[in-house]
Amino acid sequence: MHARRIRPDSGYLDRRRLAGAGLSALIPGLGQLFNRRTRLAVIFLVPTVILALIVIAMVATQSPARLAAWVAGPTVLGTVLAINLLVLALRLLAVIQAFLDTRWHGPTGRMGVVGLALLMVLVVLPHAVVYRYGTALGSTFANVFEPRPDGVGDAPAATPQPLDERINVLIIGVDALHDETASLTDTMMVASLEPVARTVSMLPVPRDLINVPLGNGDVYGPKLNSLMSYAAGHEAEFPQGGVQALLDATGALLGIDIPYYARLDYHGFVDMVDTVGGVDVVVTQPIDDPQYTGFGIDRRGWSITAGEHHLDGANALAYARSRKALGESDFTRAARQQQILVALRDAVVKDGSLLWELPALLETVGERVRSNVPVSQLPELAAILDEVEDDAITRAVIRHPLVRSEQTRYGSSLVPDVE
Repeated sequence: MHARRIRPDSGYLDRRRLAGAGLSALIPGLGQLFNRRTRLAVIFLVPTVILALIVIAMVATQSPARLAAWVAGPTVLGTVLAINLLVLALRLLAVIQAFLDTRWHGPTGRMGVVGLALLMVLVVLPHAVVYRYGTALGSTFANVFEPRPDGVGDAPAATPQPLDERINVLIIGVDALHDETASLTDTMMVASLEPVARTVSMLPVPRDLINVPLGNGDVYGPKLNSLMSYAAGHEAEFPQGGVQALLDATGALLGIDIPYYARLDYHGFVDMVDTVGGVDVVVTQPIDDPQYTGFGIDRRGWSITAGEHHLDGANALAYARSRKALGESDFTRAARQQQILVALRDAVVKDGSLLWELPALLETVGERVRSNVPVSQLPELAAILDEVEDDAITRAVIRHPLVRSEQTRYGSSLVPDVE
């Protein structure tokens, strides 16, 4: 007879090893303390505690919006991602060392191997998420805030404005749904931020304005919503590009300086609304527009009843664009556009941050939004906007007698009384 070979019982050792490794997976150094390796515990714990204290102090003293905008800046983000990799390496080293500590002699069983593999996955997972969000933020910022030429011409980089004075931004909605070569600025809205008082004023600029001053002594005769596209295609007349031409003209019309812009096409608007789960609006007057045809609406006509509504991207766009219903006009539409922008802002910041959203939202923003707001000012601006209450947002509309309706060779037009 052959003697049966008895394998040593590895269960006890596996449990001890996994206990130490698990503690170090939670906080590097705890597993070493469990294994009574005091010197190694100090080596792992000291950098962990220092980093934790720094993070706690930053979270406690900064608003989520300010912190997110600061972290998302290219320089800081690169540092954060590098630290993320270093912390991952430290945690993995602490886990492996605690598991393989020579204090525990004997074979490693299946429980130990499987348990260690699971611990490694759990350690890597949050760092992979940080890397995913970090790279998404970096890509978004690069696409949105780095000037680059495109079909309608971006404005040159803007000089940072003092953050104790009023800051004006032109929000541009581009109607490029059907013909990308003839993009019209279907929506133009000046958002004016008062940083000290934490208030915002919003003023839509009618798209059908004609004879608008360009700021250089000349006047643009056709409708204002065609200026950006025209200027982009006539570089000799407008060497600074289409967006800058629109900024100059809008500023000259209103008698203010508008250094910043944010541009979004309607595909991007619909995607953004859908990504944040829709927007909530209160409709004060029912709308029935039998002539409406828009992105995402597979039929002619669109209507909505009075009351509270939760709108997806296509219906939010219809609510913002419809103007052919009885009693509706560009003026009433302008008020609805302001309402939708505030609702979208509320949906984005509902978790306490302007920028910490799903990578899908960041990807949408990066693909569809362009802006010349200096990255260096984003943390402070994000914090200020995060603190603006809904009742601190003032909405106004340009009406008669500031403009008068007139049929011209450009169709139904609005003639401004510039003075």
